[in-house]
Amino acid sequence: MNLASKSNRRTFLKNGAKAITLPFLGSLLPTVVRATVENALAGNVPKRLLWMSMGHGHMEKHFYPEQTGSLADISLPPGWDSIKKNIGYTTLVSNFSNMQNKQPHEGSEAVLTCANVIGFPGKARHNSISCDQVAAAHLGKGTRYQSLQLNCPKSDTGNGHGGVAISYRKDGSPMTGFDSPFEVYQRLFGGNIPKEEVLNTLKQRKSIFDILKFESNSTKRILDRDDREKLEEYTTSIRDIELTISREEEWLDVPYPKTKMKAPNDEQVLVSGSHGEKAIRTMQQLILAAWQTDSTRVVTYRMPDAGLLTSMGISSTPHTLSHYGSNASLHELNLRRTRKWMELYSDFIDQLRSTKDPMDPNGGTLFDHSLVYCGGGLRTAHRNTNVPCLLTGGGFKGLTHGQHLIAPKENTPLANLWTTMLQDAGAKIDRFADSNATASSIWI
Repeated sequence: MNLASKSNRRTFLKNGAKAITLPFLGSLLPTVVRATVENALAGNVPKRLLWMSMGHGHMEKHFYPEQTGSLADISLPPGWDSIKKNIGYTTLVSNFSNMQNKQPHEGSEAVLTCANVIGFPGKARHNSISCDQVAAAHLGKGTRYQSLQLNCPKSDTGNGHGGVAISYRKDGSPMTGFDSPFEVYQRLFGGNIPKEEVLNTLKQRKSIFDILKFESNSTKRILDRDDREKLEEYTTSIRDIELTISREEEWLDVPYPKTKMKAPNDEQVLVSGSHGEKAIRTMQQLILAAWQTDSTRVVTYRMPDAGLLTSMGISSTPHTLSHYGSNASLHELNLRRTRKWMELYSDFIDQLRSTKDPMDPNGGTLFDHSLVYCGGGLRTAHRNTNVPCLLTGGGFKGLTHGQHLIAPKENTPLANLWTTMLQDAGAKIDRFADSNATASSIWI
C-alpha cells in the first residue's frame, strides 16, 4: 500500500480502526508460564478474583441492617428479599469508606484505585494503578489473558461510574474493556479464524501502531502541557497494546478451549440500545466460562446500572434515584432496583456454587476458590462513606460467610479490603493504596 497518498493513508488508518479498538486485556508479560497446571495437580488450586461495581449505591433503609451478626438471625431490610436463600454464602461489611475519592458523581473511577483523581500535582486529572492489575501481575502469568475487563457502554450515563473504565494501569491511564458479550465470547473461545488470518491481522495492527507512534512523537513538539499529558496517556495505551500483540503471538499455537455455550447474540442481549438485565446475566456466564477454562483469573465488571433500570421499564436514571429526598415514588423505585441487584448477585452465587472447578483435583467448585466483591464506590446521594460491600466465595482466609460485619473504626479505608483480597489470593504485597491494616482483622 502506498502511504504517501493522503487518501490511501487515511483509508489504511480507517480500516485499522477495528484493530485499534480491540480491548486491552492486561497481557503485560512476554512469556507464557504453564507451571500453574502442575501446581493445581499438586493441590495448589489458583484463586480467582472478581470485582463488580454497580456505580451508585443503595438507600440505607433498603440495604443496611441495623444489627450486626448472623444474617439469618437479624432483621434484614426489604432489599434483601431476593437473596435470602443465599445469605449463608455472602457477607456484608459496613464502615468501609473510599475517603481519597473526591469525585462525588463518579464512584467507580476510584473504587479500585482508592486515589484522589484530581489531587495529583501538575495534572488536571489522574489516577493510579487499580488493585485488579496488581493481582493480574501476580496471578496472570500462566493464563491467556492476565486480566479481563468488562464494561458497560459510554452511552450508559448517569450511573455513578465515571470515565470509561474501572481498571487502571500503573501510570494511572484507563484500561479499555469489552461491552459486547459476543466479543468476550470470541476472546475466550476464538472465532474459527485461521491462524494465517490472525497473523495478518497482528501484522496490520503493528503497522498501524508504527504510524500512530510516529505521528504522536511528531505532534508532541507543538502541544501545550495539558495536551501533551493526554497524548502521553494515548501513547502509553499504544505501548501496552503492542505488548498485548506480542503475547497474542505467543498463544497462537495454543488451541482455544472448547465450549458447549452458544455465542451470545448482541442484538438480543442488548435491550433498547443499552445493556440491561440480560446482558448482565450473560456477562456473568462468560466470567464463569473464563474461569472454567483458566483463560484468566482476574476479572472486573463495570456493571450497567442505567441499562438495568431501562430493562426494568424504569425511565429514571440512577443519578435521579440517588436524589430521592422524601419522594415516595423514588423510594419505591430504589427498592425495586436494590432487589433486582440482589437477585442478580444471588443467582451468580448459585452458579459459582454449582460449577465445578476444573483445576481442583478434589472436585471443588469455583465458589471454593474465588474472592468476589460486589458493590460500588458510592453509597447513595454521592457519599463515599460506608460504601456497599458484599463478599462471596471461599477464597477469603478465615472468613465465615452469612454475617453482617462492621469495621470497628468509622471510615476504615476500603483499600484495607483490597490488601486482604490480594494477600489471600497469593500476591506478595504488604499494603495497597491508603490501607493502614488488613480487613481480615474484622472477621478473624
